Amino acid sequence: MGAIAVCGSPAHPRGPAILVVEDEVLIRLSLAETLRDAGYSVVEAASADEALTVLTSSTPVDVVLTDVNMPGSLDGIALGRYVRTTRPELKVIVVSGRVVPAAVTEVADAFVAKPYDVAKIIATIVDLLSNEAP
Repeated sequence: MGAIAVCGSPAHPRGPAILVVEDEVLIRLSLAETLRDAGYSVVEAASADEALTVLTSSTPVDVVLTDVNMPGSLDGIALGRYVRTTRPELKVIVVSGRVVPAAVTEVADAFVAKPYDVAKIIATIVDLLSNEAP
């Protein structure tokens, strides 16, 4: 299991909190750093299993951004299903290079195809958070 990294805390808020769930370490680090540079608080998880640890803790999360294919007992779709059931207020973005958007409609608020287009991911986050009910 990889390390869970948290940037931002109640003492140092940095904007909405994004949980990035990606098993490819270089991709995860790069995406997380870009999101931090854009002003987001970022929590990283290397698997859906690690993401569950974050989601069941007191760590603030506003958006879950998850890949589909990952090692462990859950994939990104199962993680999305868990979020829908237990934390329906959270926004879920699913990313994949293999799965089609129709496969994730029941668990995702948005789908972004791989390879990662960070500008599209940021625009999607902004759109999802701006469409929240007051």
